[in-house]
Amino acid sequence: MTAAAAVRINIPLIIGGEEIKTTNQYPVNSHIDPNAVIHNFSTFNIKDSSLLDMLYTSAKTGFEEWSTTPYDKKIKIFQKAIALLNERKSQLFDSHSDIGGPAWFAGFNVDGAIGQIEEYISHLSNPIGVVPQSLDTELALTIKQPIGPVLAIAPWNAPVILASRSIVAPLAAGCSVIHKTSEKSPLASYLFVKCFHDAGLPKDALQLVHVSPQDNPQFLEQVLSSGVIKKLNFTGSTAVGKKIAAAAASHLVPCLLELGGKNYSLVRKDADLSKAVPNIIWSSWSHKGQICMSTEKVYVHEDIYDTFKGEVLKLSSEISKDSDYAIPQRDLVFTKKIIDLVDDAVDKGAQVLFGDYNKDEYLKNNSISPLIIEGVTEEMLLDTTESFGPIFTIHKYSDEDKLIKQLNDSPYGLKASIWSQDIMKALSIAKRIEIGGIHINHSTVHDEATIPHGGVKSSGHGRFNSSWGIDEFSILKSITIN
Repeated sequence: MTAAAAVRINIPLIIGGEEIKTTNQYPVNSHIDPNAVIHNFSTFNIKDSSLLDMLYTSAKTGFEEWSTTPYDKKIKIFQKAIALLNERKSQLFDSHSDIGGPAWFAGFNVDGAIGQIEEYISHLSNPIGVVPQSLDTELALTIKQPIGPVLAIAPWNAPVILASRSIVAPLAAGCSVIHKTSEKSPLASYLFVKCFHDAGLPKDALQLVHVSPQDNPQFLEQVLSSGVIKKLNFTGSTAVGKKIAAAAASHLVPCLLELGGKNYSLVRKDADLSKAVPNIIWSSWSHKGQICMSTEKVYVHEDIYDTFKGEVLKLSSEISKDSDYAIPQRDLVFTKKIIDLVDDAVDKGAQVLFGDYNKDEYLKNNSISPLIIEGVTEEMLLDTTESFGPIFTIHKYSDEDKLIKQLNDSPYGLKASIWSQDIMKALSIAKRIEIGGIHINHSTVHDEATIPHGGVKSSGHGRFNSSWGIDEFSILKSITIN
């Protein structure tokens, strides 16, 4: 199946290895024309008890089979999946273009997903336990085992790489997976899952479900209350993540959550602005700001604030002409949210420093032009709300210790960057900031397969990638022998 052929087709569920097309379909709309349907997907009928039973039985059967599959066979299946992903790259690229992903980002997604799988392969033959010392037994063992069937929920904005990490981490641990797609990007998930099935993964080890948005809460409650799911991973907004965490907690199901952020850059007075300025602009505006790690706030030391501002405005005029910045936002919901945030800030005294802020054009074209805003203060919604748009705000600071305290008092903690030529001082600051990942002289948009990724506070908890990703979906079992 190609994305071109997917126009107006019905993307099926995959349950127990069987592709199921239901009469209930949900439309996936174009980012260019919100009234145009690019394809439909079959929705999971939450009132169909036989379908639910099939889903649960397959998840348990898949776990029993996959968790006992020898590691050498798992490696061969993962390697075959990589080969198929490479063969089907054009389809996966097209699935990104269909929802507004620029070409470079489509490549990053597919190559990033392949990189994740390659990294997990390198850990599949690792030792699964240790022999600790024991005074009361002749032999003590601790072994790492998969936690059980996992519910994996990924968002739309980077659908291949985010589907990949939500699926492959638990698979690498030996778990079976039920993957629930985003209603805005089901095709990418379908294509990814098909690569693993065609690579020889046991049919019950990975299932694909699409759910109508209005049915999401009930579907989640049904699946969690079944007792089948032993862990859940979710990537998305903090607001939705809180609801999912509350539902999971009521059934004592642990979660790995990668949630929203208000990511920032700290530009010290000794920063190399020739490197910092273009990187910060790129980190904010790439993919129209629709990346969870996008830079949204920039704190600049007062000694270089005017120089930084001048350099930013000069370079922004050139960069904003790139055709990628003409791509619309995913849909009008996001466009209207961004407008509301900017309106609130401007009404309360903030200034649009760069960009043509034309609300009528934005709504007409579903496209936000890149913006830089100055004078944002604590009482403005934009100061603490993730915009998910091509916007960053600039702020002047003088006291570094005071700024660090202010940053640590904020509710979010996903990504930050520090720009400084004094590396040891930057490292000292990085250690003091409460955050999941911080990058010195590099972009906040930084996620690679060998480095743990995740947030703290309202940006979530738990870590994807490499051995840390496997550990998230594993349990430690103690065994003593006399």
